[in-house]
Amino acid sequence: MTTLMVTKGTLKINNGEIEFIKFGNGKRRLVVLPGLSYDGFFEQADAIANAYSVFTQEFTVYLIDRNLTPHAGYTVKDIARDSAEALKLLDIKKADVFGASLGGMVAQQLAISYPHIVNRLVLGSTLSRPNETFLSTLSRWENSATSGEIDRLILDINNTIYSSFTLKKYAKIFAAIKVVPTPEKTARFITYLNSAKNFDIYCSLDNIKAKALVIGALKDKITTAAAARETANALNSKYLEYKRFGHAVFDEAKGYKMHIYRFLSK
Repeated sequence: MTTLMVTKGTLKINNGEIEFIKFGNGKRRLVVLPGLSYDGFFEQADAIANAYSVFTQEFTVYLIDRNLTPHAGYTVKDIARDSAEALKLLDIKKADVFGASLGGMVAQQLAISYPHIVNRLVLGSTLSRPNETFLSTLSRWENSATSGEIDRLILDINNTIYSSFTLKKYAKIFAAIKVVPTPEKTARFITYLNSAKNFDIYCSLDNIKAKALVIGALKDKITTAAAARETANALNSKYLEYKRFGHAVFDEAKGYKMHIYRFLSK
């Protein structure tokens, strides 16, 4: 596996700071908006860059994290505003945008609130309004986080988003990853979790003018394939569904990034 040159940085926005990673040499811009996590992404920068290596000749890729210090009651609309400010600081006037899970919610809001920024839109393992499965899962995670049971939370997250095959194949790697809990990380996780729980943009989807691709997974135990189909239908977009994968299909399925690349390159 070839290691790409990765730039890591922190942007000072009006109400906090946002971490980002950058890699690739292409003239086009691809912005990746990640899903909910307890930790940030700096430590995974090289692995992320290699996972997106198919894009690096044609695109310069930016993974934009979320505000490190969100206030209570932060919404997905607030996250989209922060993301738009970060892109302005990076001098990105227009980009293709891929958002996974919570990142997919932010991507939808970005396309509505800042349509001049979004060229093409790819939404993975996400939804446009909450459903019972989604709310039940996030409430379970919130209970673990609130009670300080972070090891239990991380185990639950991994077991919910990854397939049994991946969990078994990479069991030693998962076991070796040690999360160091802090009150700040826990508070941030809960804030962003609640922003996802309260997200409902379904009735505004017709305001999205960017050409879109929605990717779902039949075994998604968080947002569900039904929600992905609903979003795709409302957007009148292209839809792709993986039958043998769950929520983390964007990390697990070999051809996933190539499907995105082909859609963006047409």
